[in-house]
Amino acid sequence: MGATLDLYIDASTGALVEGGSVVGGALPTLTRNDSYTLRLRLLEKQTNGLFEDIDLTSASLKAGIGTIEDEPSAGSFKLAINGITSSAIPFNATAVCVYNAISNNVSTVALYGTESFGSYLLTATQPNTAMSFSPDAFTLFPTSSVLINTRRNPVTSVEAQQVVKLVRNPIVYADTFITSPTAGEIALPLLNNGTSALNETYELNVGPRVLGGSFALVFGSNATTAIPLFSTAASVQAAISVGINTVSRSVSVQDNGKSGYIISFVGALGLTNITTDLTLDPSGVQFIPFKQTTLTINTAEVEDAFADSGEDTITPTLEIELTQDGTPKTVFQGAVTIRKDLITAGSTVPGARDSYYTKSETDALFVEDSSDNVDATNRVLIDFSGGAASYDYGNRQLAGTSSQLIIDHSAGLAHANVPLGFYGTTITAQPANINVVSGLINVGLIATGTTYGVLPQSPRTLTTVTFFGPVTVGGNDVNSTTVSIVGVQPNDVCLLGLPAQITEGITFFSHCVTAGQVHVDMLNVTNSQKIQTATTYRITVIGY
Repeated sequence: MGATLDLYIDASTGALVEGGSVVGGALPTLTRNDSYTLRLRLLEKQTNGLFEDIDLTSASLKAGIGTIEDEPSAGSFKLAINGITSSAIPFNATAVCVYNAISNNVSTVALYGTESFGSYLLTATQPNTAMSFSPDAFTLFPTSSVLINTRRNPVTSVEAQQVVKLVRNPIVYADTFITSPTAGEIALPLLNNGTSALNETYELNVGPRVLGGSFALVFGSNATTAIPLFSTAASVQAAISVGINTVSRSVSVQDNGKSGYIISFVGALGLTNITTDLTLDPSGVQFIPFKQTTLTINTAEVEDAFADSGEDTITPTLEIELTQDGTPKTVFQGAVTIRKDLITAGSTVPGARDSYYTKSETDALFVEDSSDNVDATNRVLIDFSGGAASYDYGNRQLAGTSSQLIIDHSAGLAHANVPLGFYGTTITAQPANINVVSGLINVGLIATGTTYGVLPQSPRTLTTVTFFGPVTVGGNDVNSTTVSIVGVQPNDVCLLGLPAQITEGITFFSHCVTAGQVHVDMLNVTNSQKIQTATTYRITVIGY
């Protein structure tokens, strides 16, 4: 039931001041899974006995709910010094355990305080030697902090000492406070427009955050002077008559019983719809300087606190800390009650209770163990029609119609006795062809009887081996040979695979000139005649 909690705190004594959400000096009860707007007013009593608000302009605030000095209940932490981090130290470690974990850092450890665990004194082995441990909360549960404080600084003949303390973090925590907005704390709404039966009427509402100051009323180009808040109705009416002379003697002001006023147009302006609005100027109003944050009571730590207590309510401590000029100060500590909630997200309307099966209904639905149905002892499903094992789930095997092993999935996937067929019952042999496209055709994944392009949007790829020669090419001349390849079209891309032995000085080209024909051109760029011996060439054509 998210609500606003207003706390007035005497920062000098840490006591709650009557007012806001505090009734009879006690904090209200909170509910798990709810969120609350916490608004704080920090006060300080003066010598005259009156309270004044503390200036929080450059201050910061923190709020936490939890148990004071509770240790974690599980997990481990670590300590580091001189660049070396200790091994994990159990949350309930003895002094000897802590010593063993950090002994490589040349320090000794003794139990400190009266707690059974969670507090340790670390002492340097050498006097006048600085010692500075750094903490690591590691896996402490619930969420906790490892606090390290210097107990004794090193001097001649004195060993340095530091205190290590394990403390649970708050179950609810907030450190972002803002100045509470004041919109709507003082307002002048129109209650009703003027009609032949009603006077046009406004109500000036003053909220509980208004401390004092003044306001003004504006009507068109005229306005009153500053009117002190909480003035009598007669004083407000007089201020209107003086400042807004256009409505003199035509306005009635009455106390509304809530520190505000009912303002009506009467007389010459009564029973009339006034087209000019009466408005409020609140620039002179002073408000309670609340600082606010949100407390969300649905953290994992809240659930853990309830689990630890085993109760439907817990009574942790609410703590407020104020930091001014870099100095923190706890200004309030007080018990607050948190109770469990009943309705949570995901709650559903309970359905009718299901009826139980009778023994006869259960027997009728049960699949009995039999020789032609279920062999429960050997964990086998039996094919009723053939009386043979169909699925041996104990050995993770699938059998055929005569109990022969077909698939074994006990360690990966294995096919026994027969290869795997892609389509129907046809067995597909492992292809011997290393060409990818031919291999896909062989295993039946793409159709046969056509060609396939190897490049995007290429309709076909054709390749052939041809033998020709010898070919004589004169100096600075060209000679050509035509090779027939079925399916070739003009503008196709031609690739020419040359033999190992070619005549130096001859450059080879290939291109498609007509359907079904590829020309192989030999260009002699020297001044003397060249002869290319007869040999084999490979021509590959990619459809354009």
